[in-house]
Amino acid sequence: MTVTVSRKCVFCGSPADSREHVFAKRLCKRAHVDHLPVISEFYAEGDGTMTRPPHLLDGVKVRHVCTACNNGWMNDLEAWFEQRLGCLIEPSWPNLALPMIEALREESGKLAHWMIKTAVMFNLAALQKDRVAFDPAVTGKIKEGILPTHCWVDLAYSKLSTVGGAISKCFRVVNGDKYNPSQVYSAGLGFRFTIQFNHLLLRIARVPKANVTYEFPTGSVPVRLYPDASPSIPEKYSYDDIMQFEHAVVLKTSLNCKGNIR
Repeated sequence: MTVTVSRKCVFCGSPADSREHVFAKRLCKRAHVDHLPVISEFYAEGDGTMTRPPHLLDGVKVRHVCTACNNGWMNDLEAWFEQRLGCLIEPSWPNLALPMIEALREESGKLAHWMIKTAVMFNLAALQKDRVAFDPAVTGKIKEGILPTHCWVDLAYSKLSTVGGAISKCFRVVNGDKYNPSQVYSAGLGFRFTIQFNHLLLRIARVPKANVTYEFPTGSVPVRLYPDASPSIPEKYSYDDIMQFEHAVVLKTSLNCKGNIR
């Protein structure tokens, strides 16, 4: 009996006949986190907190890709990530972390490619109300390594070793002389996706026409790897945890950013 697949692959439009791991099993195993339970939560004003039953990290999958993409370029990206960043996601932070991070400067486009692919997969696995509105015109180009404009990628070190991820449409924003601790950025496709494997923190975000700044009391600054890598690795690029890393980003803009992402 032939099974009809109604869903289309988010990356190429072919029938979505495959189940993609949001976090590749090889990476979960390398990081020694494949046994950890995942709890997905989303808070909405007026609705309270929505929670899904816990499940294993390496069991988080989505049904929005085709076999060709899953077993082809997506698998190649996961293999590249493990080869280049495998030591950085292990439970113990390596002594040679700085040379490894320096080497990523030459392949920052590849890292950005992996991050945007993972962001889309993570977004599809999120609770419905928490999803970012990724435009098909954007996701349709990711297969070829073409990212939306105005994206950037940061790397940092977390003092707390854990695993987690977050995707959001909200930022801390200074709009003229007004401060908003949580504002949806609506000028184009605005989002931020952060992932943590043990001590490694990575973020990809997009905020067109905004000045990205980092405000943290200890003076920590993440390592910018894409599109224009930092001239050198900052002396302090560590944060207590993923939440400090997330909230250190402050957008400064004169735009009126209220509203939904379009």
